[in-house]
Amino acid sequence: MAKKEKINYVRQGNKAFAHTSVGCYTYEISADPRGWDGMNVVPIYGNLRQRRPFHVLDKEIIMYGDGNNYPDQLRRILDENNLMPELIQKQTDLLWGQGPALYRIEHNDGRRSRVWEEDKDIMAWLETWDYYKYLMQAIINYRTINGHFTKIYRNKGSRIGNKAIITELRQESPVFCRLEWPDDNWNVNNIIVGDFEMPGLKGLRSYPVFDPANPFAVPVAMRYDNMYTFAMDHEYSRAAWHGSIPWIKLSSSIAKVLNSFNLNSAAIKYHVTSPAIYWEQKEEQLRKQCQEENIEYTDDMLEDLKDETFKKITEALSGADKVGKMVTTESIFDQNSNTYVGWKIEALDQKVKDYIDAQLNIAERAQFETTSGAGVHPALSNLSKDGNLPSGSEQLYAFKLYLATGIDLPEMIVCKALNEAIRANFPGTQYRIGFYHENVMTEEATSPANRMKNNTAGNPAATVPQK
Repeated sequence: MAKKEKINYVRQGNKAFAHTSVGCYTYEISADPRGWDGMNVVPIYGNLRQRRPFHVLDKEIIMYGDGNNYPDQLRRILDENNLMPELIQKQTDLLWGQGPALYRIEHNDGRRSRVWEEDKDIMAWLETWDYYKYLMQAIINYRTINGHFTKIYRNKGSRIGNKAIITELRQESPVFCRLEWPDDNWNVNNIIVGDFEMPGLKGLRSYPVFDPANPFAVPVAMRYDNMYTFAMDHEYSRAAWHGSIPWIKLSSSIAKVLNSFNLNSAAIKYHVTSPAIYWEQKEEQLRKQCQEENIEYTDDMLEDLKDETFKKITEALSGADKVGKMVTTESIFDQNSNTYVGWKIEALDQKVKDYIDAQLNIAERAQFETTSGAGVHPALSNLSKDGNLPSGSEQLYAFKLYLATGIDLPEMIVCKALNEAIRANFPGTQYRIGFYHENVMTEEATSPANRMKNNTAGNPAATVPQK
């Protein structure tokens, strides 16, 4: 009976390396080309759309991306890029403006405007919990992944007859939130929260979707507010910059390429020529030394000497820290040719300038495409294709355009859950919460003759006295 041999395996993802006494083998586990999992005929994903629920423990969820890890993928991309985190921060700052404030809508002479006022009761409730932190996190989540999850808490006193109110709202990371698979009417009834990479560690919890018509039905409810993505009706929104991911990855790779080039260029830098007569003399010296020491000469001795010599030369020529390096060689007189011969070390033309320029051009283009994909005007991001800083007038008009067209939809999505809570706690109120922005006007617009006209121009901050 053959003796069983122990086989050592090293695994990485769906690949494995096996080592035995008779050889080494590599293995790879590939997906079924039909997209089946061996148990169900219908694949989870087909034509980039989820066809059936994804099971995690006892929950049926809608996968967040085809690997159920879309938020983690975006986070890794952002961690490696020097541009996108700052652009998202810039978008956060632009939407935040001068911070959250209460307002009501007025219609005068066919114009719609906001009147920014404070309601003492609503402000007293907001100050009982950290609504600033909630809105800041909501903006960052929305700007990053085009949606955000909110957990809504009801007071405990309602169970013993006290008035039911919503006590606070909290942001939940999209990394740990998934929508439950919809029912037969395509309604999502629950949101599942937990660690989907290690669901068995702390388990998964299910929270009912918040119902504005019955806001105090459950102690804790959740909701998902997002910007609709075309043809993704029953799934999650994708990041606004999803299509720019290849450019973002390319932008992130340039620094690594140039850093690796500086530390250890893969190109051949030098051509070293050694004369044959040099090694003939070294061989004679080795043979003589062996005779004196009464040992047998072998060809390996000369090969070892060559390796050691070349190693010393390589160490002298390589390394970014060896500025001012030099190599000295000796010339030998060859009687046959009646000339001196010696080592030659010639630098090879690597066209480094062309290579570096090409990489920088790619980086410049990738930077421009990344900025465009993020949806930030070059005048607001201080990044332009030609590298020139925008003028003050360009920045002013870009910001005025943003105030006119870039606030309402993002603000509505970010503040929707909080405004639902305000309506539930204060029935009949006209107040909503939004983000206050100072009215930005040109020098001409701020003249006394035009000041009154500007105050009624319908700007979101027009009815507020300017600082």
